[in-house]
Amino acid sequence: MTNPKVSVIVPIYNVEKYLDECMVSLLNQTLKDIEIILVDDESPDNCPKMCDEYANKDKRVKVVHKKNGGLGFARNSGLDVATGEYVAFIDSDDFIDMNMIEHLYDVATEYNADEVRCGIKFYVDGEFTERHDVNKLTIFRGKEQVVDFMLDVVGPLPECKRDVKYMMSSCCCIHSRKVIEDNHIRFLSERECLSEDLIWDIDLFSKMNCVVYVPECHYAYRMNPASLTHQYSREKYQRNYIFFEILEKKLAGILSKEKYELHLLRSQMLYFRNSISGFVHNNGKVKDDVRYVLKDMFWKRLFSVYPFKRLPLKQRVYYTLAKLKSPTLMIILAKLK
Repeated sequence: MTNPKVSVIVPIYNVEKYLDECMVSLLNQTLKDIEIILVDDESPDNCPKMCDEYANKDKRVKVVHKKNGGLGFARNSGLDVATGEYVAFIDSDDFIDMNMIEHLYDVATEYNADEVRCGIKFYVDGEFTERHDVNKLTIFRGKEQVVDFMLDVVGPLPECKRDVKYMMSSCCCIHSRKVIEDNHIRFLSERECLSEDLIWDIDLFSKMNCVVYVPECHYAYRMNPASLTHQYSREKYQRNYIFFEILEKKLAGILSKEKYELHLLRSQMLYFRNSISGFVHNNGKVKDDVRYVLKDMFWKRLFSVYPFKRLPLKQRVYYTLAKLKSPTLMIILAKLK
């Protein structure tokens, strides 16, 4: 029996409301030669039973029941049993176009790619908003081009009008399982480090020779305000330090500081804005929390070294006002966004 072309890994926790929609999109993929690995992360709802029912109905479905450990470790459990040539990760409250896996696999085969990525469409209240990072099929071939792409995923150079040039995600793509296993690459826990997807991306891209980006937006990302990624607290904010410490250590291990520094600093600037926005929209002690961020010495260093004059006007104005350290002003700006 030959191995499947693609292993689709789906971590599952407390998503019984959305799981059927996700699974319909996977079971009806136009590429039939896939395995679907459902990782039940000790979900407290009806998901464990639903997973077993899917496996009983379709032999392509495997189920892993594990002790709760979070999203990153659930993905790792899926990797441990995956047998496909390529691996895809789908979050269980999201869904994908019926032809996504086939399209990405065909492109991977045609270009001998280590990874193929597609665009994302954000799904809110039944409506889609597409985000296109490329307008045509784009190939990054060779170590130098892949590293340059990786750095733009970390953060764009100052002149870029977008704070995010290329979306950071492990979900809108298929990855070579050989690259993953040959280099023993696994996810960190999001309970210890924010944006574990970006750390994963760096580990992967540093070992890849070809990445292809297609413009089609095949991946539907459900914008759910109650989800893990939309909760904010000081404890979560503190994990910024751990994240950036790990991120810089990873970058310094493969590149000179001169090569990566501006990309890293732009990433930190985005996290500053997102931290302010997170506290403002979290309905807590907003002014105290925003003041807490503004007093953080981490950002003081950032503001002292970044070449703000090279930024587009909108971003330049925002960070110039941020230097005033006015919580009220920052709250107003966050609400205007």
